[in-house]
Amino acid sequence: MTGRLPDALPDDPEIRRLLDPYRLPDGRPLPLFEAVAHSRAALDDLRRATAACLGTPALDARTREIAVLRVCARAGAETEWGVHVRMFAAEAGLGEAEIQATTEPREIFPWAAHDALVIRLADEIHDGSTVSDTLWAALSEVYTAQQIVELLLVVTQYHKVACLTNALGLRPLDGLPRPSPAAARGID
Repeated sequence: MTGRLPDALPDDPEIRRLLDPYRLPDGRPLPLFEAVAHSRAALDDLRRATAACLGTPALDARTREIAVLRVCARAGAETEWGVHVRMFAAEAGLGEAEIQATTEPREIFPWAAHDALVIRLADEIHDGSTVSDTLWAALSEVYTAQQIVELLLVVTQYHKVACLTNALGLRPLDGLPRPSPAAARGID
């Protein structure tokens, strides 16, 4: 773990067991999970919220990952963006151009209409912590009420994750994909 907290975790076998599922394919622990493990309550909250986001039954992986990557890019949370590119982007069917487009102004990439709504949702929540009536109406034409609620869950949870990642000073791990330098500062 590289950040503001000490690297040493409490010598607690239960904490180490709880961290086992949260590892990169090469075995390294996910930085955010390792950092919040300094607090059992924070670790339990993050585990529950992550399970809820990754298990959203009404959202497909592609929609979820576009939302996650956009939120992380907008907030400048390089570490979490790289983790999701490495662990979930291929499974979600995202190509390199789409992955990079999550870090650019939304007008640059020709997103499909339903994907563009997800990008816009992440942008509106990042910019104003709410959703405009216009966007809500557009989302309602494409997504069910359950899908909208699950999209909101994903976007707001990963906004929290991005804030935690940044506040904890978690730096990108070697070998993980990184957004462009401009995106690392957040999309304007």
